Amino acid sequence: MSIYTTVSREELEAYLLNYNVGTLESFKGIEAGVENTNYFVTTSSGEYVLTLVESVGQEKLPFILGFVDHLACNGLACAQPVHLNGGELFGELNDRPAVLMNRLNGGPLDVPTLTQCETIGKVQAQAHLLASQLPADQYTHLHQWCTETAAPIHAKLNHQQDTLLASALMAAGEIPWTNLPTGPVHADLFPDNALFNHEHIAGLIDFYHACSAPYIYDLCVTLNAWCYDEDSGQYNDDKANALLNAYQSVRPLNEEEQASLNAMQEVAALRFWLSRLRDKLFPKDGEFITVKDPAGKQSLLELLRQRNG
Repeated sequence: MSIYTTVSREELEAYLLNYNVGTLESFKGIEAGVENTNYFVTTSSGEYVLTLVESVGQEKLPFILGFVDHLACNGLACAQPVHLNGGELFGELNDRPAVLMNRLNGGPLDVPTLTQCETIGKVQAQAHLLASQLPADQYTHLHQWCTETAAPIHAKLNHQQDTLLASALMAAGEIPWTNLPTGPVHADLFPDNALFNHEHIAGLIDFYHACSAPYIYDLCVTLNAWCYDEDSGQYNDDKANALLNAYQSVRPLNEEEQASLNAMQEVAALRFWLSRLRDKLFPKDGEFITVKDPAGKQSLLELLRQRNG
């Protein structure tokens, strides 16, 4: 569990007065998540998830929550922000931006099935089509992000790791970034950020890594996360083909996206390897903190680079 900011019952009761959600009945910390503080909240009017945002600055929340609200209002299955009484999408609790969302009736996945991979491919493609209706604000230049994040990490790696990092950064710089279709994306669509009821999707959650980036990058994050087993080191091509084909049945990739697919999968692996290395080597303080092992993403990056020649 990651609880960086604790909330008392009295504090939560006072905060909920900003919403038309009834009176507080119960709440508890969520035993998942890495970067934000999350609570399940039950009131007299229903069930919600409260997030105290620790991972991004308040200035980014209008973009993130506006994107989520746009998706939900246009019928995409995702957790929708509850508006405050004044119409705002977020408030403030214990000196943190606070977001209340409707709780979805589903659970996160451990090992996705082939059908679930097909479903997420279609949903992600639908999200990208809806995202194309919005301006590409909060653009993240991923090669630059990786280069800057890697700078303090280089000295802490062994020779093999440092060589891998340097070569992956060089390859990322060769992608024609500006030619790729770009817009708001989830950017962190791992299986635990999609809730399912058996084979049926309940909705997407945790958009706090959302930014504007190439849609193909967002797709590659999902391919890596849903089709590679970090424990066994195996990449499931059947799942990958099912996910990619389902995506393209809704939003076909153009020629440049298809040409960049393999290289972008490496960038997606590199990005999460770096973020896990950063969290492990330079940890944040908190009451309960979850830090993911970077070894799985390093192994994925090595595998992808071997497969792609």
